[in-house]
Amino acid sequence: MIDDLIALRRWCREAEALVEGNPDALFSENRVYELALSKAMEQIGEVSRRIITKHPDFARGRVDLELEAAYGMRNRLAYGYDDVIVEIVVNAARHDVPKLRAAVEKILIDAGEDFS
Repeated sequence: MIDDLIALRRWCREAEALVEGNPDALFSENRVYELALSKAMEQIGEVSRRIITKHPDFARGRVDLELEAAYGMRNRLAYGYDDVIVEIVVNAARHDVPKLRAAVEKILIDAGEDFS
Protein backbone atom coordinates (compact mmCIF):
# COMPACT_ATOMS: atom_id res chain seq x y z
CA MET A 1 0.00 0.00 0.00
CA ILE A 2 2.91 2.35 0.66
CA ASP A 3 3.81 2.24 -3.03
CA ASP A 4 0.27 3.31 -3.96
CA LEU A 5 0.36 6.17 -1.45
CA ILE A 6 3.73 7.30 -2.80
CA ALA A 7 2.29 7.24 -6.34
CA LEU A 8 -0.75 9.19 -5.16
CA ARG A 9 1.50 11.81 -3.58
CA ARG A 10 3.57 12.05 -6.76
CA TRP A 11 0.52 12.69 -8.95
CA CYS A 12 -0.84 15.22 -6.45
CA ARG A 13 2.44 17.10 -6.70
CA GLU A 14 2.22 16.99 -10.52
CA ALA A 15 -1.26 18.51 -10.48
CA GLU A 16 -0.22 21.16 -7.96
CA ALA A 17 2.84 22.09 -10.02
CA LEU A 18 0.67 22.61 -13.09
CA VAL A 19 -1.72 25.04 -11.40
CA GLU A 20 0.85 26.83 -9.26
CA GLY A 21 1.42 30.33 -10.57
CA ASN A 22 -0.84 29.81 -13.59
CA PRO A 23 -4.17 31.63 -13.99
CA ASP A 24 -7.31 29.53 -14.26
CA ALA A 25 -7.95 30.87 -17.76
CA LEU A 26 -4.76 29.24 -19.03
CA PHE A 27 -6.36 25.81 -18.75
CA SER A 28 -9.37 26.87 -20.82
CA GLU A 29 -7.27 28.67 -23.40
CA ASN A 30 -4.37 26.23 -23.78
CA ARG A 31 -5.30 22.67 -24.69
CA VAL A 32 -1.87 21.31 -23.75
CA TYR A 33 -2.20 22.60 -20.18
CA GLU A 34 -5.77 21.35 -19.99
CA LEU A 35 -4.76 17.87 -21.11
CA ALA A 36 -1.73 17.76 -18.82
CA LEU A 37 -3.83 18.68 -15.79
CA SER A 38 -6.56 16.25 -16.81
CA LYS A 39 -3.98 13.46 -17.06
CA ALA A 40 -2.61 14.20 -13.57
CA MET A 41 -6.14 14.28 -12.15
CA GLU A 42 -7.03 11.02 -13.92
CA GLN A 43 -3.96 9.38 -12.40
CA ILE A 44 -4.92 10.61 -8.93
CA GLY A 45 -8.28 8.94 -9.46
CA GLU A 46 -6.76 5.77 -10.85
CA VAL A 47 -4.41 5.36 -7.89
CA SER A 48 -7.33 6.12 -5.57
CA ARG A 49 -9.28 3.29 -7.21
CA ARG A 50 -6.33 0.97 -6.74
CA ILE A 51 -6.23 1.79 -3.02
CA ILE A 52 -10.02 1.34 -2.69
CA THR A 53 -9.83 -2.02 -4.45
CA LYS A 54 -6.65 -3.44 -2.92
CA HIS A 55 -7.07 -2.00 0.58
CA PRO A 56 -10.80 -1.58 1.21
CA ASP A 57 -10.54 -1.51 5.01
CA PHE A 58 -7.97 1.27 4.84
CA ALA A 59 -10.06 3.22 2.31
CA ARG A 60 -13.22 2.90 4.42
CA GLY A 61 -11.32 4.03 7.49
CA ARG A 62 -9.83 7.10 5.76
CA VAL A 63 -12.87 8.94 4.48
CA ASP A 64 -10.84 12.15 4.92
CA LEU A 65 -8.85 11.17 1.82
CA GLU A 66 -12.01 11.28 -0.31
CA LEU A 67 -10.72 8.48 -2.52
CA GLU A 68 -14.19 7.79 -3.93
CA ALA A 69 -14.51 11.43 -5.02
CA ALA A 70 -11.10 11.29 -6.70
CA TYR A 71 -12.11 8.10 -8.50
CA GLY A 72 -15.39 9.75 -9.54
CA MET A 73 -13.48 12.65 -11.09
CA ARG A 74 -11.24 10.17 -12.90
CA ASN A 75 -14.28 8.50 -14.42
CA ARG A 76 -15.74 11.83 -15.47
CA LEU A 77 -12.46 12.81 -17.12
CA ALA A 78 -11.98 9.43 -18.77
CA TYR A 79 -15.54 9.02 -20.04
CA GLY A 80 -16.93 12.56 -20.09
CA TYR A 81 -15.33 13.42 -23.41
CA ASP A 82 -16.34 17.00 -24.29
CA ASP A 83 -18.60 17.41 -21.27
CA VAL A 84 -15.73 18.07 -18.84
CA ILE A 85 -15.87 21.52 -17.26
CA VAL A 86 -12.27 22.70 -17.06
CA GLU A 87 -12.98 25.11 -14.22
CA ILE A 88 -14.10 22.25 -11.98
CA VAL A 89 -10.90 20.33 -12.70
CA VAL A 90 -8.74 23.40 -12.01
CA ASN A 91 -10.66 24.14 -8.80
CA ALA A 92 -10.15 20.57 -7.59
CA ALA A 93 -6.44 20.78 -8.39
CA ARG A 94 -6.12 24.06 -6.49
CA HIS A 95 -8.22 23.20 -3.44
CA ASP A 96 -8.78 19.45 -3.04
CA VAL A 97 -5.47 18.05 -4.25
CA PRO A 98 -3.30 19.94 -1.71
CA LYS A 99 -5.49 18.59 1.12
CA LEU A 100 -5.21 15.07 -0.27
CA ARG A 101 -1.44 15.36 -0.65
CA ALA A 102 -1.04 16.68 2.91
CA ALA A 103 -3.12 13.82 4.33
CA VAL A 104 -1.20 11.24 2.30
CA GLU A 105 2.13 12.73 3.37
CA LYS A 106 1.11 12.49 7.03
CA ILE A 107 0.25 8.81 6.57
CA LEU A 108 3.57 8.19 4.83
CA ILE A 109 5.58 10.07 7.45
CA ASP A 110 3.80 8.14 10.21
CA ALA A 111 4.82 4.97 8.33
CA GLY A 112 8.46 6.06 8.34
CA GLU A 113 8.79 7.49 4.82
CA ASP A 114 11.23 10.39 4.39
CA PHE A 115 10.71 13.08 1.76
CA SER A 116 13.83 15.16 2.35
